[in-house]
Amino acid sequence: MNHESIDLEPLCVERVQVKEVLKALIHSIIFQRALGAPLYRDTESDLFDITYMRCDSHLIDSKVEELAEAFSSGIDADAAADVRTTCCLSFFERRSSSAAFGWLRSEERVVWERWNIPLVVRRAELPSALLGGGDAAAAAASAADAERAARHNALEATLRQQIEFVLSVASAKREHIPPADGLGGDTIWFEISSTSADAAWSGLDMMRQLLSSASPPTVGGRK
Repeated sequence: MNHESIDLEPLCVERVQVKEVLKALIHSIIFQRALGAPLYRDTESDLFDITYMRCDSHLIDSKVEELAEAFSSGIDADAAADVRTTCCLSFFERRSSSAAFGWLRSEERVVWERWNIPLVVRRAELPSALLGGGDAAAAAASAADAERAARHNALEATLRQQIEFVLSVASAKREHIPPADGLGGDTIWFEISSTSADAAWSGLDMMRQLLSSASPPTVGGRK
């Protein structure tokens, strides 16, 4: 079924950066789709020099933390090649349908918006301590550290741009948002799934719909 789909630009990240990158983006998107006027708070990233808004909801906080941790832990730390994967955040409404001449009624989830967050997780690098001794090894280690710092700064700038993109696109795309009564009241209205193009992920089924026990944040007017 057709739905609005928003694709973010791929982010090249180190494995240790995956969790924080996902937290910043997922929180930013969920806040923009918390219908009504949700309570919110500014959050400073633990890893990057950026600030983003998130719903002031302990339930959502714990679920996003759980998701990001599971996603990060599922990456092969010793992968010999870069891992390409996509985290998908979907928003849906509930619709009732009838079957067997109207005797039975069922409920289906109809996705009305999906955000795709593609990641390229860099392969594990050889620790500096294993490069050996001597001036050549020290120079190589120093160069590797400088390159890693440059990549971190570049990712920080790109992540900031991605958050700004989320704010801009979410504000512009509102015509397709369904009526509040189709979102199920206090029931959940978003879910998480993931795809991996070239790597086997452990615990992928466990991660699916990891946020499915989360209720919408308290809002004014619409839920």
